[in-house]
Amino acid sequence: MMMKTKLLPLVVACLAASPAFAAEPMANIFNDGSVKGQFQLFDFQRNFDGESTDRRDTSFGGLFYLRSGEANGISFGSSFASANPIWDANDDGLYGLVGGGAPGSVVERTSVNRLQEYFVSGNWYDTKIVVGAQELRTPMMNPFPLRAIPFTYRGASIKNTSIENLGVSALYITDYMGWTNEEFASVADGIRGEFARKGVFIDVEDNPIYALGLDYNLPLESVKAKTSLWYYSMEDVYNQYHVKLDMSGEMGAANWYFIPSYLKQDSTGLLDQSAAQFDTYQAGFHLGMKWNGFDATFKYVTTGDGDVVAPFGDEKVIIQQVVQSSRANEDGYGAQLAYNFSPDSALSGVSTYLNWASYEIDGDSSKDIDETDFSVVYDLAKYVDGLSVRARHAIVNYSTDDDLTDTRFYVYYKFAL
Repeated sequence: MMMKTKLLPLVVACLAASPAFAAEPMANIFNDGSVKGQFQLFDFQRNFDGESTDRRDTSFGGLFYLRSGEANGISFGSSFASANPIWDANDDGLYGLVGGGAPGSVVERTSVNRLQEYFVSGNWYDTKIVVGAQELRTPMMNPFPLRAIPFTYRGASIKNTSIENLGVSALYITDYMGWTNEEFASVADGIRGEFARKGVFIDVEDNPIYALGLDYNLPLESVKAKTSLWYYSMEDVYNQYHVKLDMSGEMGAANWYFIPSYLKQDSTGLLDQSAAQFDTYQAGFHLGMKWNGFDATFKYVTTGDGDVVAPFGDEKVIIQQVVQSSRANEDGYGAQLAYNFSPDSALSGVSTYLNWASYEIDGDSSKDIDETDFSVVYDLAKYVDGLSVRARHAIVNYSTDDDLTDTRFYVYYKFAL
C-alpha cells in the first residue's frame, strides 16, 4: 500500500520545515520509541424473530501501535490490525467482524490483516502535522469503533495549539479503510456505498474531503465548558457543520452535565442535482447527573427532512448497540443509568449500564423502533495487568420488521513496551 503521489509534496514540506534535522541525535528516533497494543477475542451474534438470517462471527486478533521518538520535531508511526475467524458458523450469516462478504450473507469467513497506519509527523511551533495513513478522532470522521478493527484514513492532518485553550485543526483526506477492508478506497467510494445501502446508486467524483475544526476550553470558574465547531466539505457532494458544547459543574455532592449539539448537512454541486440530494440537520442534547458511582442521563434528538449521511463515523446524539438516531423526520428519546462499583467493594473493577431509547418517525408509527441495551465491563487488572472482559446485550423491537437480539462478548489484553 503506497501513499498517493499527490501527498508526497506534503511530506517534503514537513521535512523542509524542520530546522537543521541533524541538530538532535538520530538515536532519539529509536531510543524514545514505544510499542503498545491489545489482543482481542470477540464473539458477536444477532438473532432475528422472523425469517431474516441469523448472524454470528468469532474473531481473534488485535491492534498494535509503533511510535518512534522525535528528532528535531520529526517522528514516525505505524500500526497493524488483525481480525481472524476462529471458526465458521456455516448456518449463520456473516456478522462483519471479519471478511468474506456482505453482513448477513452465508459465506466462508476470511481473515483481515492490514497495515492500519503509516505516517511521518512534524511537531514545531505548537503545530503538529501528520502525513500518511492515520486514525482520526473528529466528530464526523473518526475510528467508528463498532467492530474488531477501527476505520483509518489517508491524507494529512494539522493541529495548532499556540493560542491558550484553543485548538485549530485541519484535514485533507483522500482515502479510507472500513472495518474489513485490506486496501484503501477513495472517500468517494465511501459516499457511494452509503447511498447504495439505501438502494440509491450515484456517481461521485474522486474528490478529497477538507475539514477545519476549532476546539475551545472556555475560561470559566463556576463551570467547566468546552466547545467545538467543525466544518467538512467534499466538492460536488456535501458541506456539513457540527457544533457541540460540553458543560459540567457541581451541585452539592453531585456533578451535573449538559451536552447540546447541532449538525447541518447539505448536498452540493452534482450530488445536489441527483436523486440523492439532501438538506437535513440533527439537533439534540444529553442532560445528566453523576452521584456516588451512579450516572443518569436523559437524551433527546430530532432530525430534519433527510437521513443523516455519515459513512466515516460520527457523533449522532443517540448511539446504541444496534440503532442510532439517523432517519429523516425522526424524534428520539433516551435514558441511560450507569454504575461504577467503588474500588473498596467486592465488585471493584465492575461497571455496568442500562440504556433505553425510542425512535419515532413523524406521522408514521409503522416505523417506530425501541431498543434496550445492557452492558457489564469487568476490569481484571488487579489479577492480570491489562486484562478486561465485557458483555453486551441489546433487545430491539420494530413496529413492522423482524425484532432482534444482539449479544456481544469481548476479551481484551492491553500491553505497552
